[in-house]
Amino acid sequence: MTTAITHRPWLLLALLISAVMFVAVGCSASDDPTSTPGPNGDDPTASATGTETPAPDLTEEQSLRVSLPGEPSSLDPQRAADADSIAVVRQLYAGLLRIDENQVIQPDLAASIPTVENGGISEDGLTYTFTLKDDLKWSDGEPLVAQAFVDGVKRLFEPGAGAPYADFYRVIAAGGAQDAFAQAVADELEGDDLRPFEQAIFDGLEVTAPDDLTVVYQLNAQSPIFTTLATLWPLYPVRQDVIDAAGDTWTEPATHVSNGPFALTDWNHDEDLTLGKNEYSHRNPMLDTISIDIIPDAAVAFLAYQEGELDIARLGPEELVQVRGTDLVDQFVSYAQLSTKGLYFNHEDPTLADLNVRRALAAAVDRDEYAGVVREGAVLPAYAWVPPGMPGHDPTAGTQYQQDLDQARAWLADAGFPGGEGLEIEIMGPDDSVTAQRNEWLQQQWETNLGITVTIRALERGAAFSALFGGEFQVSSAGWFGDYPDPENWLPIFQTDHGLNLGNYDSEEFNSLVAAAETELDHDTRLDLYVQAQQILIDDLAVAPLYYEARQALIQPWVQGLTPSSMESSIPGDLFLDRVSIQGRSS
Repeated sequence: MTTAITHRPWLLLALLISAVMFVAVGCSASDDPTSTPGPNGDDPTASATGTETPAPDLTEEQSLRVSLPGEPSSLDPQRAADADSIAVVRQLYAGLLRIDENQVIQPDLAASIPTVENGGISEDGLTYTFTLKDDLKWSDGEPLVAQAFVDGVKRLFEPGAGAPYADFYRVIAAGGAQDAFAQAVADELEGDDLRPFEQAIFDGLEVTAPDDLTVVYQLNAQSPIFTTLATLWPLYPVRQDVIDAAGDTWTEPATHVSNGPFALTDWNHDEDLTLGKNEYSHRNPMLDTISIDIIPDAAVAFLAYQEGELDIARLGPEELVQVRGTDLVDQFVSYAQLSTKGLYFNHEDPTLADLNVRRALAAAVDRDEYAGVVREGAVLPAYAWVPPGMPGHDPTAGTQYQQDLDQARAWLADAGFPGGEGLEIEIMGPDDSVTAQRNEWLQQQWETNLGITVTIRALERGAAFSALFGGEFQVSSAGWFGDYPDPENWLPIFQTDHGLNLGNYDSEEFNSLVAAAETELDHDTRLDLYVQAQQILIDDLAVAPLYYEARQALIQPWVQGLTPSSMESSIPGDLFLDRVSIQGRSS
């Protein structure tokens, strides 16, 4: 266990609370008081207003140097699911629509946002027609046509692909086929036995490209958020001819073709990636390159930043303490994230299938200590899954699991482990420094408070994600970053047949409430359904929320136009890196 730090943070907790409040009312990052001014009085979020004036001292080499804590597991937009992969995919690709810094949907590759008024949405709300902008191109100069979007959707639902985000887009596939697939999953069919049901979904897709500039999506039910879903990477276009020619290596630099502001020019696996400016991009980024080092240890990334080798560095708990009282405080920013971290329980594990065991584990940890002492006030204690600032947040959910050691020990005795005797729990997670600190703290809490035996299995980041997605764990500390500001992004992932139901949670009542909410058009009724679903989720402890995240980072004074977001992935500002420029950095 890392030695507890006894002094209190320098206003970080107050800053985080303010940030959450501002996200709740939809302010832009540039209006957020926690996005502290950058060095020399410059605001690192100035470009969020869209009125940025180019500075005369642009550095000749427009190269941004950043890091990721782990190797991207996939640069395939239809397969990417982890934060490291998504952060890179967002630079390589662009979609029909885009969410701006005010969380407002804007056209990107589409000429306009479909509405009933402009004819883009049919009167029955089931047909969405997108018209592409003229003269769009891929990074190799080839024309980008509407069929590329059709190909992307087909890959998302390709039988046997197991695309993690496919379940978010079930409204595109035939409803009857989806129902049959859900029943097949409930019947515990796997592998080849499941293929016919996946094939039926694939065959039922109604996405067409009547001409090179038009994409038409036929839905099986009205969706209150389909335009929001159209902003995300699973609906990005792909070059099917490149995929067919290169096979499994199509995402390597020698064969990769993309359509975003940057293109993949180099990738030394587990070491670094280089992205180069896509000269054919419709966004015309200012940066020539983005250099990305793979640095799992926050202390190593912090040292690289101090030595001028990184332009942006995320801070772990120990690095945050070191910044205090130094000149680096002028380069420090803190801002809220729509992110919840918690304890995932594997419900297929014989021990954790007992609700009383899960209850004991959830109630035996002091979230206030973790947030305020271990993490120096840089995070907030969490009991609900849907975080503050998100529609549908319920501040009362999960409060029955605030630390109560007498109740926790009673639950453990009811489960057949009085005094913790005979209970052994393994925590699995990646081997980065922040996760290691968190897991060691959990180990100390459970051993001290419950008398159980706790071991830690630390794996290389990619192996840890594989184990998590493969259900090869008992307990894992993991979380969820918001992809879009709606509870529909947070709760369906725990449905029985969802590809991101990592703990194999199964509740018919929960499934029914979420299914009803997904097609409910009345806003208040819809939110109430999600609130009810979350209460069941937390009562059952499908997941035990632990804390809400904020982001603390250092930004070098020469980085201009960085736009932080509450929904970014692994790199600070990664939703809008096409706006960044380097001004005044010495070579």
